[in-house]
Amino acid sequence: MSHGTGCAACHLPFQKGRLQAHTFARPADNRCLSCHYGNYVGSDYHGRSEHDYHWEYRTPYAPTGYGPRPYGIEYRDLTPDIHQQRGLVCIACHQDSGHNAKPSVRCASCHDWRPGQPVPPVRTLKADGGLLVLTSRADGRVHPVPPLQHPAHREFGRTVACQVCHAQWGSNDSTTHLLLTHTEDFDPWEELTVQGSSEVESLLSHNLYSDDPERPAAMRDGLTGEVRPGVWLQGFTQRRFEQLLVRRDTDGVIKVFRPILDLRLSLVDADDNPLVDNLTGADNGLRPYTPHTTGPAGLFYRDRFQHLLER
Repeated sequence: MSHGTGCAACHLPFQKGRLQAHTFARPADNRCLSCHYGNYVGSDYHGRSEHDYHWEYRTPYAPTGYGPRPYGIEYRDLTPDIHQQRGLVCIACHQDSGHNAKPSVRCASCHDWRPGQPVPPVRTLKADGGLLVLTSRADGRVHPVPPLQHPAHREFGRTVACQVCHAQWGSNDSTTHLLLTHTEDFDPWEELTVQGSSEVESLLSHNLYSDDPERPAAMRDGLTGEVRPGVWLQGFTQRRFEQLLVRRDTDGVIKVFRPILDLRLSLVDADDNPLVDNLTGADNGLRPYTPHTTGPAGLFYRDRFQHLLER
């Protein structure tokens, strides 16, 4: 466990499963990452992209085995979001508590700000000489906030989402295969014991390598905490980050998408009989999202969405 529950999940420090202090504090990014790790929004802000689950891909290798894995499994160090590089922590924009709360500010709140308008509600922002300036919480450096100047913002500002041009990379795990198995034969999963779940990893490692009696094929329900028969195992057809998936959303705006609901569900009983095999959803599983990998748009930004303008 890398975090507590309730208020302690964000406001009390945990390390190696132990509470480090009883003093409540403003959440730092490591508290956010204790939940928002993996190939999702959160870890991408810090430039982290998970490796494949197979043990041959979980580099770098260390002389004593694999290195520490405080956030799921090993990850690639890609380019962090430019805002993270400038010292913005997660709660700079996500100030309200609760996962249903919308961000306090959006891209245009700061970058389309004009003198005379209220300063966006970011604690380290202030107006200075007709510009917004940001003081980094990381090192105290002061950064002028660049205003929108490129003519593309006027041309496409209402029809193309910011990250279509400015995202440097995005998480595309496709297809996600989920298997609920009641069998206790875990030998086929020996090379995939690390799946970002400490509970699954502990069960597989114990039953595959320990001389003690095997544990039953059961795990906790993530919503109720009740232990239920069966173990959820996971794998992917491929894990990629290089190419952004750009589509037109139902509201007409061109956005970045990810195949987060491109799922295949299967169920195997205790006798290894498949009761459900590769059940799919009603569509391709693509859903719009906002990659937190912001950077310069680049010279060929239109190439990402030009094909959608011609339709």
